[in-house]
Amino acid sequence: MASYFVFESYYLCLGFVYIRSSSFTPLTLSTEEIVTHQPISSHGSQVAIVGVGGAGNNLLSQAIDGGISPRNCVAVNTDRSQLSESRAQNKVLLADSSETNSQLSRQRGAQGQLYAYRVAPFTQESDFTILLAGLGGATGTKAAPLIAQWHRNQVRPVVSVVALPFIHERERRFVALRGLKKMVEACDCTVIVDNSVQKPALLDSERVADETAALAVRGLSEVVVKSSPMISQQILNILSLGAVATVCIAPVESRERVQSAVVDALTTPSASLPLSKAKGAVLLFRGIESLNNGQAAQAYEAIASLVGHDVDFVHVSTKCQAKSSLSIFLSGYSYDMALGTVDDLIEDLYDMEYGLESTSTRVAVRMPLYEMELA
Repeated sequence: MASYFVFESYYLCLGFVYIRSSSFTPLTLSTEEIVTHQPISSHGSQVAIVGVGGAGNNLLSQAIDGGISPRNCVAVNTDRSQLSESRAQNKVLLADSSETNSQLSRQRGAQGQLYAYRVAPFTQESDFTILLAGLGGATGTKAAPLIAQWHRNQVRPVVSVVALPFIHERERRFVALRGLKKMVEACDCTVIVDNSVQKPALLDSERVADETAALAVRGLSEVVVKSSPMISQQILNILSLGAVATVCIAPVESRERVQSAVVDALTTPSASLPLSKAKGAVLLFRGIESLNNGQAAQAYEAIASLVGHDVDFVHVSTKCQAKSSLSIFLSGYSYDMALGTVDDLIEDLYDMEYGLESTSTRVAVRMPLYEMELA
């Protein structure tokens, strides 16, 4: 029988936490660079949520619409008009690479230092950074990994939530693969939200991937801000079991139907990663009442049954008046696993373009992806 360590948490109505695991393991900026600067919220653990690029800014605004405080958010972009529309209170305008010195643009270290210089005042007081970006474009793919790497060097946990392009956006997906590799190397964990994966909308939203990413960010930020540092560390430990994670989200009709909600969530993950390879699971429940011991145990048993083996597990309940929902982060995946699923999608795309039937045998890619981009 699975054993649970029970922690009682009274931080801003945060519910009980159940953990199953054997071990767990002043810079001056110009007015052109900064649009506005508000201090990060100071109560509890401090979280900085950074959206990079056009897609990252859109995801950030949607997260704010979902309840995230705009005071904790930083929008970063090279497009002034897009930046002005962001709902974040903190905004950073980066110079477009075409406008910067060409030698600097070729030097990743120098450029990363430049990006860090722009963003640092907004995040240097935070205990935890969540990075939002859409991969496949110019700004997010290039700047987000550099910003993440700098923060991680400063011994701050960095978790990124990245969106991959649709399958028909072939060139953008190639570019996204390179960006994903750099994000994985720069962050403690990268949560993938793939637009090519078909998922039912949880709310009245036409962009399901954006909705999924926003809900994932809201859940993580709530837990870090409202819980104790110990609980936040436990969650980070599980997320860090692998470089890549996926998030599964579902509404909960009633607390008695938690198992059904877990099954629904796991059948609609944000990325096509094999359940059997998961090593850890973080369950974030939001509702009027917290889950009790028995309900948390049932949720775990449902996860373990679908995954096919025991996993490290942490559960956090957050009280709210909104409709109950749960988010499950499955962790322990490697970049190679994520790359394999994207390769399959690329193969299917070519088959569709040339009128061929897709087969179960994968075709080896005989040239580096960066060469395919330039072909």
